[in-house]
Amino acid sequence: MKKSGYLILTVQETCEAMMWNMRNVCSVMVMTGLLAVGLGSVSYGALLTKEDFNLYGYVETSYTHNFNNPNSQTNANRIFDVDANSFRPHMAQLVFEKEAKSEGTNVDRTGFRIKLNFGEDANLTGGNFSGDFDYQEAYAQYVAPIGNGLDLRIGRMNTLIGYEVIESPLNPNFSRSWLFGLGEPFTTTGLRASYEFNEMVALSLGVINAWNGATSDTNRSKSIEGLLGLTPMDWLSVSLFGFWGPEGGVGVKNADLVQVGGIVTAQATDQTSLVLEGYYANQDKALGGRRDAQWHGIAGYVIHDFNDQWGARFRMEWFKDADGFLTGTDQKLWEGTATLQYKLTPSLITRLEFRYDKSNKNTFQYGQRAANNQETLATEVIFLF
Repeated sequence: MKKSGYLILTVQETCEAMMWNMRNVCSVMVMTGLLAVGLGSVSYGALLTKEDFNLYGYVETSYTHNFNNPNSQTNANRIFDVDANSFRPHMAQLVFEKEAKSEGTNVDRTGFRIKLNFGEDANLTGGNFSGDFDYQEAYAQYVAPIGNGLDLRIGRMNTLIGYEVIESPLNPNFSRSWLFGLGEPFTTTGLRASYEFNEMVALSLGVINAWNGATSDTNRSKSIEGLLGLTPMDWLSVSLFGFWGPEGGVGVKNADLVQVGGIVTAQATDQTSLVLEGYYANQDKALGGRRDAQWHGIAGYVIHDFNDQWGARFRMEWFKDADGFLTGTDQKLWEGTATLQYKLTPSLITRLEFRYDKSNKNTFQYGQRAANNQETLATEVIFLF
């Protein structure tokens, strides 16, 4: 009875805390909307209506079973789907935005986005382990009337690097790749400029604080990230991304982080697409302030839709943490993932996923003992609104 009462109080306190956060966030959103529509200028406000603003999001939850039944109750080397044999309320995401346009008046050319995350994944999306709430994106936008339109954004944004993203509905599989979860930034904070030269070539460049997604910088210098998008044919696209900058602490010299990679996407048929991603990264003086750390990997995807409701997704991946900088162990990782997706309605996505992980070191757990592999079976439900 004592345990039951304690659980009830804990759940009650947690709910009250989340409601308090929600009230504060809603207040901020309302104030932002008022500023955007009414306080900046009476003439500007008169030109904007509720149709100029978008409000949308999703709710995601899952259950993951680990066949190794690890005593730690943790799926080792994973990101987001870290709880073994457990339900997990991953994310409740809310987006409030006004999209900037490439033509029209200055009012039409301005915009903003506020993306808010609630749930257990929120403490992983911000780079600062901030608890069950995180503002994933918060930026202002202006499309300057230069050529086809120069898109300028300042604030916190999703990174330019990598194929997979934080938002589960936009990924082919439920679980994230190691390329995404271990070796890529999630978000960046700074200034970004994007320009579409034509239908075949687009370029984005950003000056940012830090590679790890933290909103504050750890030194007095800024880093650079970039993305070159090429579409030589309607069915083929190539994205080349890169990062360079000092990522050491204040006063640490020659501690640059370099990451270069690319993504190739081919639409094989009307129902099947193929994706290949790979990259290489090096962090100077990452190990004891003396030795460099390298990590690199490659992942391939097959995405097939049988119809509007049913689909199958497959991923094969190899990842090397050459110096143990990311995982704590110098290891090579392999994984294979198969996901069956079913949309009960266009707004309700369900997934059933089997994944097999293997390492050349015993970094997983089988019961109480160390193991070199793990198998998981997961179900995921996503509601879009």
